Amino acid sequence: MPYSNLSSFLSQIFTTIEPRKAPHWVSVGATALAAASLLSAALPMSPAGAININWNWKFNQNKNSYRICAQEMVAVGVVPEAAAAACAAALHPRDVSMCVSQINTKTKVAAMDALFNCRRVRRPDELATCVVDINSKAQGAPIASVLDHCRRSLLPERFSECVVGLSRELKSPTEQLLATCIDARYQIGQFEPNAVPPVTAPVLPSPVPNP
Repeated sequence: MPYSNLSSFLSQIFTTIEPRKAPHWVSVGATALAAASLLSAALPMSPAGAININWNWKFNQNKNSYRICAQEMVAVGVVPEAAAAACAAALHPRDVSMCVSQINTKTKVAAMDALFNCRRVRRPDELATCVVDINSKAQGAPIASVLDHCRRSLLPERFSECVVGLSRELKSPTEQLLATCIDARYQIGQFEPNAVPPVTAPVLPSPVPNP
């Protein structure tokens, strides 16, 4: 209890007790409490408390997404100026830096090339997944072409599923499947060349009754 609060508390006690009838233990207890309060205020902070405050400060620093974004980009070879511009302009800086880091470390794409593409998509985390998945599971296409198609896709993760799935089932060249999966003009009938369109009977007009 702070000393000021303790003094107020003791003054309330003494106002309700007549001076002549105040027991001896009240004065002794009040003196002890006051001494303990003054002693605790004078003592320096314990090492455990200092460590806890320092850890909290570091934890809050580590949560800064812009700081982590710049740190991750520089670690994979992005120049500081480009890292600063990309992190500052991003709505979710960690998504951009993770996109660059994943593409650079799991493929042969240079860090600056990865950054160029990661900054030009709405879902940088999905772009990284798309590039890494196609590169590792549907091999054969140049990584530059994979990166370009994933960037142009509106739904990169779905696009990679299309390429990987068709590649495993049809054994078609990955480069051809990149063009197929990203082209919205392809209809389901074009994957079935022998399919015959259904024959429907013509609808005849109803006879008009005579007046």
